[in-house]
Amino acid sequence: MTERDPIERLEASDGLSIEPRPEFASELRIMLDLRLRMTEGDAPDGERNEDGDEGDKTGSRQRPDRLQTLILALLAMLIFLAIGLVTYLAVWVISETDSPEPSTPMPTTMAPPPMATSAGSPDPEASLSDLETQLSEAGCRVLGPAEAPRFDCSGTNLSNMLLDGAPLAGSDFTGAQMPGASLAGADLSGAILNRAWLYAADLTDADLSGAEILGADLNEARLVGADLSGSVLQDTFLTEANLTDATLREAFITDVILYEGDLTNADLTSASLTRVDLTFATVQGVILRDAKLSQMQLIQLDFTGADFAGLQVAADWFRVICPDGSAQGVQETVPCGIRE
Repeated sequence: MTERDPIERLEASDGLSIEPRPEFASELRIMLDLRLRMTEGDAPDGERNEDGDEGDKTGSRQRPDRLQTLILALLAMLIFLAIGLVTYLAVWVISETDSPEPSTPMPTTMAPPPMATSAGSPDPEASLSDLETQLSEAGCRVLGPAEAPRFDCSGTNLSNMLLDGAPLAGSDFTGAQMPGASLAGADLSGAILNRAWLYAADLTDADLSGAEILGADLNEARLVGADLSGSVLQDTFLTEANLTDATLREAFITDVILYEGDLTNADLTSASLTRVDLTFATVQGVILRDAKLSQMQLIQLDFTGADFAGLQVAADWFRVICPDGSAQGVQETVPCGIRE
């Protein structure tokens, strides 16, 4: 016969109504069942209640223990409540321990500034290594010894590349694409720039002495203060190029277009100019001492402040202003006292 629930048995015997919390119901049933078995002598319900007389006897035996049973039940509930509270507190403590606490910034000590070799003077070895990496990535090949390398950048694309102050002496830039490149202060002495495209490139104060520049495009290039001494410029475009204060001593300039170019205060001492187009060029203060001009047309040029000492000219002159500011005479084939 199926045994009755211990709680129902207790309610039936004591006339109580017990509604335990769900989480403690099973434990309470176990304790009540154990207690009832002890008080009833572990007899089954059927045997204890076969007749009314025996049931009355059993009930009489249980009555003295009702208060004790109730107290035990309450104690059990309190124990389980305490266990639940302890469990909750333990979980809370663990969660608080695991949660990240706001970090207190550790005091830091300032690192001493790096030692500088000299103001404005970068480490040459580091700079050279960076340059080699930069140009190698662009397709250039390194030539010559490591301490003084040359670069073969022929046919490479160096558009808008920053090469200010770069040591590029003797390097080959034949056919290189270099529009907008910055080469201010770069050493390009003896460099080969044949058919190079240097449109709007910045060559301010660059060293181009002895450079070979054949068939190149330097339109709108900036060559202010650049040194082109002894260089060879042939079949090259310098339209609207700025050569203010540039040095072209002993340079060989042939079939070059300097249309609207600026040669203010440029030094062309002993330079040789053949078939150079100076249409609308600015030539005030230009130094042409001992220079040689041949097969040229000098039309409406203002040579105010220029140096014509020793100048040799085989050119057509028209409406030229002489170095002293005087205009060319109408009848003068060769103005400004120059001898052919």
